[in-house]
Amino acid sequence: MIWFALPTWISWTFLVLLGAFLGAAANWLSDVLAWQPRQISPWYPADHGRRRSWAEYLPIIGWLLRISDGGRHGRFFWLRPLTVELICAIAVPLLYWWEVIEAGLIPFGAPRPPQGVLHAIFVRHLMLIFFMLVASLIDWDEKLIPDSVTVPGTLLALILAASLPSSQLPHISMPRSIFEVDHVPEVRKPEYGFLTFSAPYDWPKSFGGQPHGHGLSLGLACWWLWCFALMPRRWYRRKGFWKSLKMMCARLYRSRVTGGLAVMGLIGSAGILFSWIAGGVHWQGLLSALVGMAASAVLAWVVRIVGSMVLDREALGFGDVTLMAMLGAYLGWQPGIILFFLAPFAGLIVAVVILVLHQETEIPYGPFLCLGALATILFWRPIWEFASRVFELGFILLLLAAACLVLLALLLLVIRFIREKVLGI
Repeated sequence: MIWFALPTWISWTFLVLLGAFLGAAANWLSDVLAWQPRQISPWYPADHGRRRSWAEYLPIIGWLLRISDGGRHGRFFWLRPLTVELICAIAVPLLYWWEVIEAGLIPFGAPRPPQGVLHAIFVRHLMLIFFMLVASLIDWDEKLIPDSVTVPGTLLALILAASLPSSQLPHISMPRSIFEVDHVPEVRKPEYGFLTFSAPYDWPKSFGGQPHGHGLSLGLACWWLWCFALMPRRWYRRKGFWKSLKMMCARLYRSRVTGGLAVMGLIGSAGILFSWIAGGVHWQGLLSALVGMAASAVLAWVVRIVGSMVLDREALGFGDVTLMAMLGAYLGWQPGIILFFLAPFAGLIVAVVILVLHQETEIPYGPFLCLGALATILFWRPIWEFASRVFELGFILLLLAAACLVLLALLLLVIRFIREKVLGI
């Protein structure tokens, strides 16, 4: 590959520039895809019909040249986008160093995978972090996450899972016993692989490709559940079950979005069928991503219902559900549970600070989910070393899910108490 033949300083310079331009793209998309765009991007027309210089379009430098535009956008309008691009310019090389050079996600003592696999993992995570950054910026400003961010991100995750299954999080089959081969004891060596939906156990043959139908049924069910979740449906609980169902069906029938999602569902079903017929690791990667997408979305969906009951108002926006679906498609259902368990810790601290200082009653939860996902990626080696043993005990999964629900319920109760008893709002 040309990349490996480049001098070191050129490679690192490229990574720095790549990070800066990805940060600039995230700033631009967070403005364009927002419900109420701030219009601070240099791609919007300048004041008084002035033509912008080419340098104003550059990452980092462009914001420094536009400090004088503060009269229109606010005095420090340039500070956040500048910080985002600076952090990205530093973070991308660091991520490359950690995941490719140091192989920081691979357990100690395990065989080092080929360079191509490490680069595939890096590219996959870089794409995920980009989508998480865009979603977090919009959610922080507007308390919502548009489908125009999470839907393309999820589709890209599924395509990557089917085409480059080795780009998923690593899973090492470590030796656990001694096998008898021709009456000669042989220690099983560690084998490198990627995280599948059955990990830490071996892949079940009944969920393989053709002619096994269980995997195909599961994949299609996960896919259509996601498509249905994106449809413009609304459930009116006070109207009664049958009347609410009738109203929801009528709304789905009248909406143009339903037809587009149905077409997407059929195209996706054809792709799933093709991958199932092909079988092999590509089918394992796609099915694992589909299960991760559906399981993570269902977890957030249940939490949304529980949180709404605790707060007596909407706790999580449905954008958080679609965000969890995207995270699960990229990482898998096991990391989905882990990151959802980590998110409340950061959320509780930040939420209390914001409530006390700014008396904000609505705290975006999407950025905390993204922080949990980022922590899961960076510390995957120790996290999975511990979690893989936990996931071997099936009933513990229910306890983990219950713990996540309890933590979120406590977070929401604290917010409700501070809002009503302390702040009186």
